Amino acid sequence: MKEGDLVRLKQPFRPEADRLEEYNFGIVAGLIQAESEADELCATGVILYLYNSQTSEIYRDASGIKALFYFKQNEVELS
Repeated sequence: MKEGDLVRLKQPFRPEADRLEEYNFGIVAGLIQAESEADELCATGVILYLYNSQTSEIYRDASGIKALFYFKQNEVELS
């Protein structure tokens, strides 16, 4: 998994509780890495832009900014 990859969320995600719109996809904006016991870097989290596959649009918050969201590595898979 790398920046720019399209990933599928294993569970639909709703960024705003008062809106019904759910997202099933995201575009990788970055990876969070941590050192393992063997002193190797391994990805533990993913920073995503939420992506609507039906409209091809990235989610924007109330200010019009492309919001970033954190997901654990095991909550997403390559699409």
